[in-house]
Amino acid sequence: MTEIEQHKHCLVCGNAVRPDENFCDELCESKFKSAQRKQQLLFLVFLVIMGLILFLPSILKISG
Repeated sequence: MTEIEQHKHCLVCGNAVRPDENFCDELCESKFKSAQRKQQLLFLVFLVIMGLILFLPSILKISG
């Protein structure tokens, strides 16, 4: 059996990379960061909507 050199895999495409790297190139890194920003934005929108659902009835009851 042959010995496989220590490596990790790119977080986006799965290509083998050195153990000290997470991405194979700048394109994969930018795709990952873009997806991460989109996920954070969606989570923020979710929190705002949940806050409105929870507190809007209380606010409407006080004013009306």
